[in-house]
Amino acid sequence: MNKRLIEIKKWLLDKGLTQKNIADDAGVSHTAVHQFCRGIIVCSRVKEVFQKYNCPKELIEGRMA
Repeated sequence: MNKRLIEIKKWLLDKGLTQKNIADDAGVSHTAVHQFCRGIIVCSRVKEVFQKYNCPKELIEGRMA
């Protein structure tokens, strides 16, 4: 698993959310959210939902230390 995916999964767990919650809210597939979390795709709808839930910008944009 890549670091971005691990950190996003930790953040989701802390917030009581799942990738499916994000997918449903964004109107996309669970696969699209998973690929976004891995940094494979860029999806503005998924990004907006993560922002709505106050996900740290570093996680959304994949700029972790």
